[in-house]
Amino acid sequence: MKRRLVLLLGLCGLALAALPPLLGQALPPGTELRLLSPDLKTLFAAWRLEGNRLLPLSPPLAPRPGTEVRLLLSVPGKKPQVLPGVAAEGDVLLLLEKERVSLVRLLQEAYGVVLPGRLWP
Repeated sequence: MKRRLVLLLGLCGLALAALPPLLGQALPPGTELRLLSPDLKTLFAAWRLEGNRLLPLSPPLAPRPGTEVRLLLSVPGKKPQVLPGVAAEGDVLLLLEKERVSLVRLLQEAYGVVLPGRLWP
């Protein structure tokens, strides 16, 4: 029984380690994330990291699932970064080479960020 638990915990650790640090090694307080249309004209949602909590800056405008989006990441003291993605229900699937990575999962598991539930209703 103890062996199974150790094995399970080890596998969970490997799964977390497999998540790439897409957004950098750490996300300091004050980091802002903005979800935009591909032409960067429509703002769907914006959040700011306060401590380890992601707080909405305004009520979100939920993009339809499957909509192409851009995530603008602004880390204090660094150049803003734009990442392509696709909207999913309450999440964004970031496109990394040929793989899709859940933004919610990445924030929670790789960075320890506490989310306000889903990113939008």
